[in-house]
Amino acid sequence: MKNNDKNQIVLSGEQIVSNAGYLFCPDDEYWQLDKNTNVPVSSVCSLLEKSIAKSYVKVLIYYASNLSAAYTYNINAKFLHMLRTTCSSDITESVLINYRSTLTSDTEWYLGAFRAFLRRWHDLEYDGISDGVIDLLDGWILKGCIKGDLIKRLDPVNGPLTDIELQAFNEGAVQAYERDAITITDLALGLVISNTGRRPIQISHLRIKDVLKGSNKKSEPFYLLNIPRGKQRATKFRGKFKQFAITQELWTILNAQAMHVIQSIESVLGFMLQEMDRVELPLFPDLSEFSNVHSPRQLRDTLKIDLLHIQSSKIKERCKYIAGVAGIHSERTGQLLNINPYRFRYTTGTRAAREGFGEMVIAELLDHSDTQNAGVYIKNIPEHVEKLDQAVGHYLAPYAQAFAGVLVDTELDANRGNDLTSRIRVDGEGIGTCGSYGFCGANVPIPCYTCMHFQPWLDGPHEIAYEELISERERLFELTGDKQIAAVNDRSILAVADVIQRCAIRRVELANG
Repeated sequence: MKNNDKNQIVLSGEQIVSNAGYLFCPDDEYWQLDKNTNVPVSSVCSLLEKSIAKSYVKVLIYYASNLSAAYTYNINAKFLHMLRTTCSSDITESVLINYRSTLTSDTEWYLGAFRAFLRRWHDLEYDGISDGVIDLLDGWILKGCIKGDLIKRLDPVNGPLTDIELQAFNEGAVQAYERDAITITDLALGLVISNTGRRPIQISHLRIKDVLKGSNKKSEPFYLLNIPRGKQRATKFRGKFKQFAITQELWTILNAQAMHVIQSIESVLGFMLQEMDRVELPLFPDLSEFSNVHSPRQLRDTLKIDLLHIQSSKIKERCKYIAGVAGIHSERTGQLLNINPYRFRYTTGTRAAREGFGEMVIAELLDHSDTQNAGVYIKNIPEHVEKLDQAVGHYLAPYAQAFAGVLVDTELDANRGNDLTSRIRVDGEGIGTCGSYGFCGANVPIPCYTCMHFQPWLDGPHEIAYEELISERERLFELTGDKQIAAVNDRSILAVADVIQRCAIRRVELANG
């Protein structure tokens, strides 16, 4: 690259616009590049010789201005790791050789992470990178970051969720909302993450206008989310989108969230917004930032960047909060379900591979720009669904804690116990009471055992329900040969087994006075 193609030398105090539209000063200790990203540039500059530090800042400005904040942050972090590891103040062939010698096969990708940065530095002809350094880097074949290890070994803490765990999270979130334990925002956040498998940054960038409803040629409704793309290095804030089909139920929840957002923001602002401004509001806002907005014009200007949107780190916090409040347990660990948004992402890819979809479809489903990362789901298709017989069901039941209701000694002890219409039956025999006064269209009694309103009776024939569910599972597998179809009621099976065990314990308690 010629000298006249380089970025201009930055003057002290001059402000630069990041790729996400944030103003930052190169002299600052930290560069705020977007809502989520502060880059500690001074940590690197303090270790470099003064002239090289100036060159480093100029090159990093190029990245901050043209590429994503997360990518810029990663380069700075890995470069800082090299300087601290080698105790170096410059970049030479010997420094790079020494640094590589400290890396393992699992961490060699650290060097690869900023190799392109050093090449760009050299191309821009700033001081600090010699031809020898570039020749050395070009001659190396560096191992990339290990991909898919959590997926391949079905890590029970950080890997993809089982179908039972995924169902438990979704049902638990709804039940927690019904108990007023979480807000509509928590419910919408949790379900949109679990249903789409999108990255937190993409969910944080959603706006009210991205929740769509349409109809086909037959006038049948369909529901979509217009999701901003993420992790594309040069993509501007909300610069590219992909549509994602959602269910009517999720659309209804997101619509309720949109109405809540409008009311909450207008309350903070102290004035009503026009419809054209309302639809531009973040679907998941950072309400604290709206106190600094004093007019519609200022609102429109601020919406050019992501300042008013929730931080992506908060999405992870809320997902963990939902799992904790709802008391969602893993049948594999017996512990509270460890939740982070990427587990839902891994789950989406895993389920797609298990259903026989190829790399292209999985890459599209996960919003990858290519198929290089989708291959991990195809090459080693993990299998979560195992045979669930009577013994296994009883063994797993205490860990899964799928039963969400309350065991009662007799029908009269139940809420609505004197209401005959509240009875739940199996094969004509009563097994419990529904404590809800609302309409329920569920195909009782199978869904009842995982419902918070269900009150099974101590003397109810729960063993019959259990045996029928196990038999139906075996029948479905013999009929279809598909473990996924056969496992559709596995969480209910565990819930019934839990009730049977609780009944046994309660009978002992009553016998002992």
